[in-house]
Amino acid sequence: MTDLLSVMATDLTALFELGGLTIPVTYVPAAEPDADPDAEPPAPVELVGMFDEAYQEVDPHSRMPIGSTGPAVHLRSADLPAYPAEADRLVIKGRTFRIVLPKPDGEGMTTFLLQEVTA
Repeated sequence: MTDLLSVMATDLTALFELGGLTIPVTYVPAAEPDADPDAEPPAPVELVGMFDEAYQEVDPHSRMPIGSTGPAVHLRSADLPAYPAEADRLVIKGRTFRIVLPKPDGEGMTTFLLQEVTA
């Protein structure tokens, strides 16, 4: 019998290899608050994700929109080097976003609600 997790991992790999749906995403982890100020900051990590400029949550029962519309990115949870912290950033299409809320789905994907960072 095939292991369900390996089937899901294979399906997600195939999904993220489709060129039209995915784009490069750079995950920029923040330095730890108690890190040595002279230490090198954590290195950015190149990922592949699905960016949604106008993501909107929908109530699964009523199918009605919940809350406001905003940017989000969908990443494979296994690709993340660590669980994201609030100070971490994502660079997508040359724009920098802070992570507002990570939402792991328990199936191998995490949706990140984002807020664009302006200088």
